[in-house]
Amino acid sequence: MPDLRRVLTGHSFDPPIKIGTKPGVLHVAAGGDVIVDCGNNALAEIAVRIGCSKTMAENYALLGLDLRLRLPLTRAAFAAGGLDYARVAKISRSLGGFTAATVAAAEPEIVAAARNLSPGPLGSAIEQVLIRIAPDEVAQRRIDATQCRRVRKRRDGDLGVFEAVLSPEECEATWQRITEVADTVCTHDRRNRQYRLVDAFQALIHGENRLQCKCGRADCVAAEKVSQKRRTPLVQVSIDVATLLGLLSNPAYLEGYGPIDPALARELAADGTWQAMLTEALEMARALGLVDDDADPAAQATPTADGAVAASDEGGTGAESAPVQQDSAPVGSLESESSNAESTEQDSAETPDSDPAVPDEPAATKPPRACVSVFHGRGQRRKAGWLPEFGSTPALSDPATAELSPTAVAELVANAIAKDPQLANGEHPDGHGGHSTPPPGAVDYKPDAETVAIVRARDRHCRFPGCRVPAKKCQVDHVIPFRHHAPHAGGWTIPSNLQCLCAFHHQLKTMKLWSAKMLPGGIIIWTTSYQTTHITLPDGGMTASPPDPDLIPKIRNGPDR
Repeated sequence: MPDLRRVLTGHSFDPPIKIGTKPGVLHVAAGGDVIVDCGNNALAEIAVRIGCSKTMAENYALLGLDLRLRLPLTRAAFAAGGLDYARVAKISRSLGGFTAATVAAAEPEIVAAARNLSPGPLGSAIEQVLIRIAPDEVAQRRIDATQCRRVRKRRDGDLGVFEAVLSPEECEATWQRITEVADTVCTHDRRNRQYRLVDAFQALIHGENRLQCKCGRADCVAAEKVSQKRRTPLVQVSIDVATLLGLLSNPAYLEGYGPIDPALARELAADGTWQAMLTEALEMARALGLVDDDADPAAQATPTADGAVAASDEGGTGAESAPVQQDSAPVGSLESESSNAESTEQDSAETPDSDPAVPDEPAATKPPRACVSVFHGRGQRRKAGWLPEFGSTPALSDPATAELSPTAVAELVANAIAKDPQLANGEHPDGHGGHSTPPPGAVDYKPDAETVAIVRARDRHCRFPGCRVPAKKCQVDHVIPFRHHAPHAGGWTIPSNLQCLCAFHHQLKTMKLWSAKMLPGGIIIWTTSYQTTHITLPDGGMTASPPDPDLIPKIRNGPDR
């Protein structure tokens, strides 16, 4: 089918473009070539030959054009069978409207992520990559998209469908309002949750602030439960302090929605209540034993100051799962060659008259200096502070940014496990987090509110591979099971032994069909019933490279002199 193949691998509409005068034929001038492609006749040929509608044929043709000029890496992976149609279409749609420079910068990381993610999580990962690379373009696209807000209705069999397309903050506030009204009945109400959500929507349309409980009990506890006064919708945003102040452009996170651009996050934060999350930057290569502590003592894990973190998000890309490759390239040489290189530099500095050393083989690449934020606690709620005015949003220009992708970090963990299989047993196999005595609340089965908040801020969604159920809809699971009859002997109720799991995947783990172990930094390694392994990263814990050692405050522990 030469016509079909020609269309599906055609050229995209990158300038300069010339439209020919011949009916049904599109002439594209690009790179000095003039290509006849994608006319109405070609669309008709596609539709007839593969038995699809004209609209689907048009979608296939546009995707083929996009792959040819704008997405060469995606096209190569698609042709080699590394990516399926759903992922490729997701990439094409998500990158629509961005400049060629932005697409070229983002595509390598996006293609790497697409090999391990389903289309849903892939969309979230693409958004985070684009926000880091081109925050101003993302913000402008969001502003332009608000012009497409709409409400419409249509028929669906015996029912009708009512749809509303809103901005992210409007959508989240509306959903919270509907769920709030749906929960104004007691637990004995006969309606299921979806039915109550529809009734709540209808109640709000009619100006009502609550539902009439259908339990039929005279002593219903929901009879006088809700005030008629309307409260302000609660929209929770997580953003790191540097991005909040306009110094960086890390993606922020709108709970219940996903990643948002820094401009929208600052707009929402300016009229909100702030609560700091105390975190510690843990360098993964060091925590996994891939580098020697003596080789670079300045790069130790460094706790951030109490006022240095404005929320739970430290930036970085969405945390995803990646399979552990047992045949990964060995990393045992990374540590020794790095140490030898440093010692060679020191020797040459002490003896300048000595002959320069000639390496026999190229030096090994150091492991990525990616960090994960370890959450320790939260501060008090405070009124919003002053935010400085700024012009364009700075984008991350760190050359190591590509190494900070979830795929790169997952590969780092997989390499560490291949080097030392004992790491797969977890950082603390007893579930005690390294404590000799249980901290307050550790031997209680139900975690307190602060512990739940820390775990949800770290995970953001279900930690099962590929699952994106929001953390607030998940159950808090003990990674090492809690023993009700011997709480001190089982896994403790502490953040380093807790994870967010949706009810479905929580049940699979409880039935021992899947098992989980927690590695340093809240990384989870899952083992299936077929003994295959997958790694999931904490979505709220990914950070940039470690800070410059010269910028780390020196804190003395000794007495004042």
